[in-house]
Amino acid sequence: MYIYLKNTGLVLSLCMVVSFSAASYGKEKNISWLDSQINKDPEVIAAKELLNASSHRANGLTQAVYNPELEASYEKEGDFDNYSIGISQTIDFWDKQSANKSIGEIDVYVNQQQLLSLLDSKKANALTALVNWQAAKEAAQLLSEREEQLQTLVGIVEDKRKAGLLEPLDAELVYLNLSQIFSEISESQIALKNAEVKVQELLPDWTPNTTNLFSFTFGATSYSFNSQWVEDHPKVKLARAQWKGQQSKAQLTTMESKANPTIGVSAGKSGDEDLVGVTLSIPLNIRNNYSDTVKAAYSEAIAAEANFRSVYRKQSFEAKAKYESLNISKKYYEQWRKLTQGRLDSSANLLNKRWEAGDINTSDYLLALNQRAEGLHAGIRLENQFKLAEISFVLSMGQLSKFEI
Repeated sequence: MYIYLKNTGLVLSLCMVVSFSAASYGKEKNISWLDSQINKDPEVIAAKELLNASSHRANGLTQAVYNPELEASYEKEGDFDNYSIGISQTIDFWDKQSANKSIGEIDVYVNQQQLLSLLDSKKANALTALVNWQAAKEAAQLLSEREEQLQTLVGIVEDKRKAGLLEPLDAELVYLNLSQIFSEISESQIALKNAEVKVQELLPDWTPNTTNLFSFTFGATSYSFNSQWVEDHPKVKLARAQWKGQQSKAQLTTMESKANPTIGVSAGKSGDEDLVGVTLSIPLNIRNNYSDTVKAAYSEAIAAEANFRSVYRKQSFEAKAKYESLNISKKYYEQWRKLTQGRLDSSANLLNKRWEAGDINTSDYLLALNQRAEGLHAGIRLENQFKLAEISFVLSMGQLSKFEI
């Protein structure tokens, strides 16, 4: 899958190429700031510590499986002191050490992929909250502008009514529109505060006044989909690693069901005679050959393989759906921009001039103002939808953690 973006100079691996143009120093500061905020999340801290723990376990699993054992005995037999001392060592005949090492390495890899997946999710949640806050802020500003516009209109209406140039019904229509705006402003302010609290929950040092923070967009100019990326998604890599881990554990279970010999040597004295001994012991798996334990381990490995294939399939279809959603939202957002470019700003001035000149009545004027406001709100919704679709698409690729955001 290839995504062409235009904000920084960075090439991502894992079958995913993202090309950028040069970014400003301020943008890079914002980007690293967001990562620093995500790193404060307790879940991220916990995931990093689990990765450290798995690394320590992996180091431990590279060590020898069996330590030597020291044996000593002493007894008094009449006037004689009998004693012996010996050492024994169980031989890792089936090379369980290599299996343990493989399991440890896979465990580290699993925790790495879990951390990457978590970082992707946290970053997507934070960016989604910022985008929603941005949309709520723009909607609130738009309604505040409408309120100022109607408040000004009320003054003009009063002057015209007193001068006998306007019917009382027209004045009432202005008051009714203004009262409706108050309700909408209240709702928008509540939505804005809720959006602010959500961002603060995810980004502890964020404030609404954070300098130039994220008029967020990836700035993508084109998108294309290639199913090869699915194999490199952290969730898929995680499921594959868990499958390989279960295979290694099944192999280790097979090894543990087999007997490992123990060899020992000893020396001592019994009466006046010197003693030297060699011992060999081999467990006999007669009463329990552990075959059911081995079968269970291999069944778990087969189940892990099925889970991997399920995750791969689900992630593939999810990415395709996100890709289609992104293209649709991009298409209609761009159509809205093309259709309204320059029109909404000029329409307000034109409407004001025509109404003041008496070319249109107040009812039609207010209807036109409302339609203009709806057009602006539609743009905010379409832009918000498009940005959220971008985030979802990049998240479905598992690439958000690759960006120094």
